Amino acid sequence: MELADRALVEKARRKDAEAFAALIRSFERVALSVAYGVLGDSSAAGDVTQDAVVRVWERLSELREPERFGPWLCGIVRNLAIDVLRRKRVTQPLAAGQAVVNAEKWTTDPIDEVGRRETEARLATAIASLDEQSRMVVVMRYYEDLSSKEIANLLEMSPAAVDMRLSRARKQLRVLLEDQPAAEAAGPTA
Repeated sequence: MELADRALVEKARRKDAEAFAALIRSFERVALSVAYGVLGDSSAAGDVTQDAVVRVWERLSELREPERFGPWLCGIVRNLAIDVLRRKRVTQPLAAGQAVVNAEKWTTDPIDEVGRRETEARLATAIASLDEQSRMVVVMRYYEDLSSKEIANLLEMSPAAVDMRLSRARKQLRVLLEDQPAAEAAGPTA
């Protein structure tokens, strides 16, 4: 954690709303990534992250080590997301269009848009099939562009464990994405 973030934690503990808002802006996308990794649903991830922010504001005085704010926040987000899953008792795969994709990379040509949506749906389905830890690591690396060391710090893992998860997830995604077109090309049998 940067010295500036530690100072923000200290100010936020004194109920400085501006400092707290700046602190949350620093970690918001990471928190969303953790929630998305657990839930596989971007809307539910946003709700859980909002709930976590409120909880963190209420309990900031309980944080013993200000330099651990990021992992502490991620732990709260993860626990709240797991609670949501427990209440649902049923997990559903991602629907088409729920993948977190940077839309600026795509053109507005209708044919390209159809291809983008198909790719996005395939990717969302493949990512949803990963285990929770792997989903979080993949989203944090490829959508948030965090390093293995940063991910390890936030998820309280070793960088080697993060790299191992990423390697396994890439292999699993590669197989899943290669298999999907073959299954779709076969079409209905009648």
